[in-house]
Amino acid sequence: MHKSIFLWLVPLLAACNKAAPPPEPVRPVKTLVMGLQPAAAKLTLPGEVRAVHESPLAFRVGGKVVECRAHLGDSVQRGQLLARLEAADYQLGAQSGAAAESEARSNLEFAESDLSRYRKLHEQGFISAAQLEQKQLVADAAKERLKAFRSGHEIQSRQLAYTTLNAEQDGVLTAADCNPGQVVAVGQAVFRQAQGKAREIQIYLPEDAMPRIDRATKFQVQLGALPGKSYQGNLRELAAAADPATRTYSARISLPEADDALHLGMSASVSMPDTAGSVFRLPLAAVLSRDSHPQVWKVDKSQTVHAAAVTVSAFDGNEVRVASGLAAGDVVVIAGASLLREGQTVRLLP
Repeated sequence: MHKSIFLWLVPLLAACNKAAPPPEPVRPVKTLVMGLQPAAAKLTLPGEVRAVHESPLAFRVGGKVVECRAHLGDSVQRGQLLARLEAADYQLGAQSGAAAESEARSNLEFAESDLSRYRKLHEQGFISAAQLEQKQLVADAAKERLKAFRSGHEIQSRQLAYTTLNAEQDGVLTAADCNPGQVVAVGQAVFRQAQGKAREIQIYLPEDAMPRIDRATKFQVQLGALPGKSYQGNLRELAAAADPATRTYSARISLPEADDALHLGMSASVSMPDTAGSVFRLPLAAVLSRDSHPQVWKVDKSQTVHAAAVTVSAFDGNEVRVASGLAAGDVVVIAGASLLREGQTVRLLP
């Protein structure tokens, strides 16, 4: 029996001789002290000063350019000659139309004279009503033919006039593609004109900024060439569809207080101030999912972590908005959260 007791004590003695397990290392973590931040950060976009009304100028007929009287940057007046096309072909067409119209007029005069003579013969009983009616139809046809040739001549005369390109409004030429000897097609723009003195800012909005621009009531505009000076702007125009290449939306910001200091092509920055209140923000890595519920690790004064359930209201890129579960001043683990357990002691990285 003594031998069996001895055998039973051997494992106990061996266990007593084992070394105590080393203490759990204190895990370093990166933390963030919570504070309210704007719900949407201030968004600033680059822009360019443009004219409110800007249109391309093109010939209404095709042909060879023989003269360019205007150049890029010129200030032009309404009716001013800008360029001319070679007009020889259109002059021949107009002359042919005039000749055809003259011939049709002569035919009508002869038909009307013949009709008048036949009408008198009918009154005297020398010809039948059918013969008179036939002459009436000939005169009517001659009259319609004259109208057709007159319309054709008018079109050919207009085409001759279209060989000159004139400014339709006062303004400044912002683009020019006019070269003597160049053959242009109908409607091909050779100039681009900024009409009047009204100015605005053109910007391009990314997709994620679209919900904010509808809420924005005012825009602040600053120009690099005018330091220290700013303008208040309003949204005047917003594209309904994104550009297929850049995936951005074109927008125009009007400037009610624009002055002569604004010149076309100046670079500008347009800011949309935040008006949506304040929220708590955390990096995505700080939020864990336990039982399908989001939570974070809070660090208390003894540098011990405790799980805290939070409510996430929205995602902003690599950040989340926290609607509830946190208070200003809370210390939250934002790096290394997935390696922690409840009640674990941590070391805060500077």
